[in-house]
This record gives sequence, structure tokens and C-alpha cells, in this order.
Amino acid sequence: MSLEKQPVTNTPDKALLPVLPNSRTVKLAKAVSAIASPPILGTGGTILVAEWLDSTRGWMWAGFNILLVVLLPVGYILWLLRSRQVTDFDVYIREQRLRPYFFTLTCDGTSWLIGIIAHAPHLFLVLTGASFIQMLVMGIINLHWKISAHAATAASFSVMTSLLFGLWSLPVLLAIPLVAWSRVRLHRHTFAQTLGGAALGALTFFIAMMLPI
Repeated sequence: MSLEKQPVTNTPDKALLPVLPNSRTVKLAKAVSAIASPPILGTGGTILVAEWLDSTRGWMWAGFNILLVVLLPVGYILWLLRSRQVTDFDVYIREQRLRPYFFTLTCDGTSWLIGIIAHAPHLFLVLTGASFIQMLVMGIINLHWKISAHAATAASFSVMTSLLFGLWSLPVLLAIPLVAWSRVRLHRHTFAQTLGGAALGALTFFIAMMLPI
């Protein structure tokens, strides 16, 4: 079945998920996708920003952002999953992604707005602002085409980390092709969908990080 033409369904059914062999590469791909999931990388990126700022205020904003833009969306998706409104935690079916995108976009926008009003550290405004723009674009794209949130988040995390911590952190860029491979191997996305996600994530955060203070 083509990943581009997924059936619309109001009753999530796990039979719609890709059937995969229990091979070593599939197990590895599952591990990579789990470790590099958007909530984990989003939390990791926020912690790295706080570490880079190295201040009590920075850690307070980190805790606030993790609560609002990571834990709340995760809780919402878990509620959708428990109430059988989505097929799986990754929300494989494109048509089911609208509400999670909108909820996460609202959380990102709220965090960004509160940060602006409360004069959060500039780097946190960059983080939340870029996340908001990226989520908005992904939500619009998702209306017609499925794009990889895993690849977008991996690219965002990798670009931000390399720009903050310099040459020693450049190997983290290898996470981008590794995550893209895992999503294709698990039949969750096509190569084009992972490439689109990676390009969007990298470009959004690179531009945001380059903007003058």
C-alpha cells in the first residue's frame, strides 16, 4: 500500500499499521525511532539550551517549556490513543494527525507568547518560536501530504546542538540520516517524506539561530 494514499478512518484499527518482520534491522529501527522520538529530542534540546545558558533562570524556563510543549502534547496523544481516536502513538494515519498538530501548535504558541511577555532568555524565544513556525508549516503540509515529524525534530535538534556547541558536536548531525532510515525501514514514511521533514527542521532552526538578538 502506498504511503501517499492512506485510507480515511474514523475508527482506528491496528490492522492499518505496516506489517513488519521481526528482523534485526527492524528492531534497530524501532530502537532508533523510540530514542529519537520528538518528545525525547524536544526535551533533550530544551535541556541543552538550559545547560548552555547555565543559569537558574534558564533551568526554570526549561522546566516550563518541557511541561507545556512536551508533556502536555504527549498526554493529549495518550488520551487520544486510549480513547481509540488514533491508531498508535506515532499517529501513522495522516488524517488522524490534524488534532495532535493543532494541540501541539497551540502549546508552542502559548509558550512563545508567554516567553515574549515575561522576557524569557533570547535562546528560549528562538527555541519556542522556531518550534511554533515548524509545527505550523508541518500542520499545513499535513493537510495534503504526510511529512516526517521524527526527521524534522532530529534535524532541528542536530542543527541547534551543532550551532551552540561547535565542532565537537558535529557528529550529532549523523542522527538525521539515521532517523530518516529508521522511519523508512519501519514503513512509516517514504524517503521523500523524511527528506522533507529533515529539510524543514534544519532550515527553520538554522534561520532562527542566525537571527540577530
